[in-house]
Amino acid sequence: MNVDPSTELERSRSNARARQTWETQAVGSQRATAPKGSRAYFEQIRDYRYGYETPFIPTFFNFADMRGKRVLEIGVGNGVDAVEMLRCGAVYTGIDITRNHLDLARRNIELVQDQNLTGRVENIVEGDLLEVSLPGNYDVVYAFGVLHHIAHEAEHLRRIYELLRPGGELKVALYSRYSFFNLWLVLTWLLKNRMRNTLEDWRSHLAECSPLGTPVVIKIRSKAEIQSLMARCGFEVVRYGKKGFVQAYLPGIGRFLAPDGHILNACAGVLGWYHCFICRRA
Repeated sequence: MNVDPSTELERSRSNARARQTWETQAVGSQRATAPKGSRAYFEQIRDYRYGYETPFIPTFFNFADMRGKRVLEIGVGNGVDAVEMLRCGAVYTGIDITRNHLDLARRNIELVQDQNLTGRVENIVEGDLLEVSLPGNYDVVYAFGVLHHIAHEAEHLRRIYELLRPGGELKVALYSRYSFFNLWLVLTWLLKNRMRNTLEDWRSHLAECSPLGTPVVIKIRSKAEIQSLMARCGFEVVRYGKKGFVQAYLPGIGRFLAPDGHILNACAGVLGWYHCFICRRA
């Protein structure tokens, strides 16, 4: 795939920032107290992810419908979603620019091989999607909380379009501008940080655990902005949901509410942190 020089420079800087943060500390690893890479480590991260923070993932993105389908995941993290998709029968390929994430995902999958997974791993690849050769013809491309960290996001989306079979689906979650968490990020930047750092730097520090002064790319947008981007890259939206409103956002009463219950989901519909899209290759 031919990429112009300005995009190559943008891509290089974006990837370097990501590696600088996540090669040191895997995304979500702060949720675990067990030794890194242990069975308990992955169980703790999974329990937090599906039991508290983002319990909607398997149902909204319909993992149960992935049986026998070729799925490409962009940004594998700790492999929690990969394992869940394999449990549902997916033929799985994962790609990540961060070796730390790839090693952890492989280890997580290895630890559950004794659980009679109905899916199988086709490939796990290190590299940028624009640089790696993949066979294509995927039924599903999945990326949760990943594309908004990629400066060259539009190029990624065009590459995803090429890799999907006709009628294939792109399933993504991206940060929302009009959300409780973003409001909290802005308020703490004003009142706690007192604007000593840029807002992008502060957001990255709190949301992604990057060191101050070396932020990862972080795009926070409206639903309309993302829909426009998807349309320009050849995708039509077939399902949308605003998700990501946790118990802690409602002090006192929040702990009595079900993480994936009606009240928190209703709040998420207005002030959720994630725009969740299922798109079809038009």
